[in-house]
Amino acid sequence: MPQRVSITAPSGRDADVIAKILAGAGLATCVEANIDSLVQALDRERAGALIIAEEAFRHGALERLAHRLAKQEPWSDIPIIFLALPNSTSQLPTLVIEKLGNVTILERPLRPLVLVSAAQAALRDRARQHVAADYILQIEAQSATVLAKQAELEALNLELERRIADALAERRVLADIVEGTDSFVQVADLEFRWLAVNRAASDEFERIFGHRPQVGESMLDVLRHLPDERERLKEIWSRALAGEEFLELGEYGDEGRDRRVYEMKFNALRDNSGRQVGAYQFATDVTDRVAKERQLDEANEKMSQMAKLETLGQLTGGVAHDFNNLLTPIVGGLDILRRLHADDPRSSRLIAGAAEAADRATTLVQRLLAFARRQNLQSRVVDVRALVLGLEDLLARTLGPGVDLEFRAPQQPVLAKVDSSQLELAILNLAVNSRDAMKGDGKIEIALSRRSVTQSDDPDLPLGSYGVISVTDAGGGMDPDILAKAIEPFFTTKGVGQGTGLGLSMVHGLAAQFGGALKLLNASGSGLTAEIWLPEAGDYGLEVDEGQNATGLGELSSLRILLIDDDLLARTAIETLLHDMGHEVIAISSATDGLSMLETMSFDALIVDVLMPAMRGDELAAVAAARWPHLPILLLTGHPGELREDAQELALLSKPVTRGQLTEALSKLVAVDSSRRSVEIEPSA
Repeated sequence: MPQRVSITAPSGRDADVIAKILAGAGLATCVEANIDSLVQALDRERAGALIIAEEAFRHGALERLAHRLAKQEPWSDIPIIFLALPNSTSQLPTLVIEKLGNVTILERPLRPLVLVSAAQAALRDRARQHVAADYILQIEAQSATVLAKQAELEALNLELERRIADALAERRVLADIVEGTDSFVQVADLEFRWLAVNRAASDEFERIFGHRPQVGESMLDVLRHLPDERERLKEIWSRALAGEEFLELGEYGDEGRDRRVYEMKFNALRDNSGRQVGAYQFATDVTDRVAKERQLDEANEKMSQMAKLETLGQLTGGVAHDFNNLLTPIVGGLDILRRLHADDPRSSRLIAGAAEAADRATTLVQRLLAFARRQNLQSRVVDVRALVLGLEDLLARTLGPGVDLEFRAPQQPVLAKVDSSQLELAILNLAVNSRDAMKGDGKIEIALSRRSVTQSDDPDLPLGSYGVISVTDAGGGMDPDILAKAIEPFFTTKGVGQGTGLGLSMVHGLAAQFGGALKLLNASGSGLTAEIWLPEAGDYGLEVDEGQNATGLGELSSLRILLIDDDLLARTAIETLLHDMGHEVIAISSATDGLSMLETMSFDALIVDVLMPAMRGDELAAVAAARWPHLPILLLTGHPGELREDAQELALLSKPVTRGQLTEALSKLVAVDSSRRSVEIEPSA
């Protein structure tokens, strides 16, 4: 854009004449009416020079123009041509020069050539200012570029220094971590020489092998005195030095110092080109963790066995219940037939054989219930010492002449709350098993001892004192796998027809019901030891069995009996036995119907089965005992389980029942009720 000459000459036609003269010389011009208009033009356009007549500076115009020119860029100094009046004595030109700076004064009248020459000189001056300004801008731009490059370089230098510092700090941190960690860190080259070993690894190696490793040593050379450990170490490191990366557990250490289990992570060590130059290992002592995991596995296995045994117990308990109901009519019918055919030898033999089979079936059911821990136990505090020593004759006759029996027991009584007959049966079972293990020939030791269980001894038994009955034979013992399965029901190592596989299961269930346990241990040398652990009864004292002091029961008179059992066969068999005994019997199948009958009819005794639908027999018995306290009540069950708490004191008879058992149970109940009545009607003194 060409530079213009801005003209301000407010008198007459001076501005137009000047513009015409300059235009004739090829100069661009712009006429402004006054100084204020000129100031505004300076803000709008690029002025090359100013021509201002003296008469334009009125009313503070000089100050306003000076104020505007003071805002010029540092490089700018716009040329001003001041047209002074002729023969003027005014001080204005001097003030203009002082305030405006780059001023050329021309006195009018002017010759056109002088005016044009002055204007061209002013424009050239202005042009040089612009060139200088552009040069300055260029220099500044170049300087800015240089400064930017310099700043960028400085930033790069700072970043490089920071990265170097971070890398060094990271290496120091990693070195501190590796050196301070509890993990064992070892680095070896391809020749099994240590390249690095942290302090923890050095301490551990020295502790278990007796040598403190040093960088440059061969780990194989320092273990020459332990050839087995050397070969194991060589084998596992060879895998890593061959490039394999893996995680493995291993046990290492000198037997004479310490052996520990380690979890070891191996990785290949490579140089910058990717070539393997060695391997490194991170190891952690996991001996305690492995021991806890082993304990947890054993606990889980025990829980699994317990769950399996519990399931089998529920199954066998249910089977025993149904089986007892089936045996009831068989045993009852055989009992009646025995009496009816007592004079017929052939029939008596057949009945006796059937009765013996029924007795064996009853025993089998009792073993099932013992394993299931559901048999009804008549537990009393007894002297186990006397019980064990009292079995000598019975065991000698049962085991045969080929068995040498030896008994050991403390001098003082050992008291435990048990069912003495069931405990005798359990000991007999163990002794028979021992005889069979020795094929009928050898020594069996039966011992009684006192032992204590503390928290660390046996997690399966509560803390306290125990009487332990141990039966030890001189047989071949058991393999660990067989020993683990020995108490499972129906598991047997005997041939077909030689055993049910329920003997040890029964003893196991019985000991558990007594609050103890059965333990099977391979004896030192040979043979097997079976131990029955029984909690000692403390200071309860011995209880006296009422039957032991009984002088005999009188002849039982005819009774009116209410019999309730939901099983038709069992109910019919018991009803027949009671009729045969001379009693009047009303037999029904529902406990709720029985309660209605008790409210409307009079009975001398109530016989009721425990497990029945709708209303249980022990529930009915508890209600009846509370409402009719003199009514003798006998509970029957084919599945002895936990009775209701309010029926615990009632008489209980397990199926199958015989005539003799029913007679004895009813006689006791009627006798007890009669004594109670006699006490109640006795007049007061």
